[in-house]
Amino acid sequence: MGLSILPQELVAVILCKLPLKSLLRFTTVCKTWLSMIRNDHHFAIKHYLARTTSSSHVLDDVDYMFDSTRATSNHEPCLYSFTAAKTFRYLYRFECVPDMTIKMSNSCHGVICFSLISSSQALLFNPSIQEVVLLPPSPNKGRPALGFDHISNDYKVVTVNCENICTLNVYSVRQGYWRNLQVNASLQCVSELKGHSVSNANGRMCNWLFSKNLESTKYATGLLSFDMVEEVLKELPMPECRIHKIHKHRLLSSSRWQVCISCLPRSWDYNSKFVDVWVLKGSGTINRSEYWTWNKMFAVKLPGDGPMRPSNFWLNDREMFVNVGELYKEEVFHYDLDTQQFRRTGRKGSIFGLNYVGSLVSVKCLMSLNHASKYGESDRQTVGQDEDSKPDDNGGFIFRVVSRKGVRWSHSFNGSV
Repeated sequence: MGLSILPQELVAVILCKLPLKSLLRFTTVCKTWLSMIRNDHHFAIKHYLARTTSSSHVLDDVDYMFDSTRATSNHEPCLYSFTAAKTFRYLYRFECVPDMTIKMSNSCHGVICFSLISSSQALLFNPSIQEVVLLPPSPNKGRPALGFDHISNDYKVVTVNCENICTLNVYSVRQGYWRNLQVNASLQCVSELKGHSVSNANGRMCNWLFSKNLESTKYATGLLSFDMVEEVLKELPMPECRIHKIHKHRLLSSSRWQVCISCLPRSWDYNSKFVDVWVLKGSGTINRSEYWTWNKMFAVKLPGDGPMRPSNFWLNDREMFVNVGELYKEEVFHYDLDTQQFRRTGRKGSIFGLNYVGSLVSVKCLMSLNHASKYGESDRQTVGQDEDSKPDDNGGFIFRVVSRKGVRWSHSFNGSV
């Protein structure tokens, strides 16, 4: 039976189970496939969810790590793959020239959210389809996080700034502008967001650990969560793990749409190897609002002598990465919780990364025509073109993807938006 007589719905189901690279090649088969693979947002989401849901029917299930540092340079966002041999393979690093500091914030549906420190702008980048979108500056200059509103089929970027008073702004990709949102008075005592945001519920919820100034105690640690559908910022209860004074909490990055928190000893107590891991799960919906509960996934005692700290990067519920060694002299090991075996990954220095899975998701396809033209278009260059070109002197810059062989791909932004 030829593909030409298969129902279109069945073709879509088959294509959803194929590797990403194969789908990109299949765009040349026919116009129907080209439209489905490159322009159908619902198909892109289904394909992404199929890859991030454990299933033997999916032909590839590749985990990538998106790290903020490299062993040979400082604070350069990089993309690695994790091989079957339990080692890291360096793929690319991302940079803006002239010298601009960019930091990774989070990722959602294969789209990475960067923060441009100098201009308080968010840059959305999908490496798989080489799409980059620069958003206008946030009014509150806060830390951005990308999420997904499944009701309106819209990607949103939220910024939270807690320098003086807690302010909240949200940007809608479909609407194309920033809006100011009210913050509950009980959250005005939030003093600092800690680490990267982690998403759950298919991108609906963005979560941060935070510090809170209290009158009776110096600091307390809590979990701050923003709902992309309801557009409400709220505090969620922390899991019932050990005492804050002697234990610290860390959000774990996972590609399985889970929020996990590890409870581990503070840095001055490396001799204690006990680590608890809790996962946040939905417990129902009341009046259209979802309620969440913490379940203890497991408690583990790391074997061996000497200092070791679990990384925030979690491969799955049976494998983890551990930073072993004294501070600044660390090495990353892979640890199997079932066999309790360590394996060297070849990575020197600690890792602080995010799980990342490539996708076909295009942010531009959800923008209005005028909005995409204003904020999404730029001058694209690829390998073999003028890689040493300079941006204009009116505030422009070049966003580049660099591999071991040099600049592989770049976008030029001329002037500020």
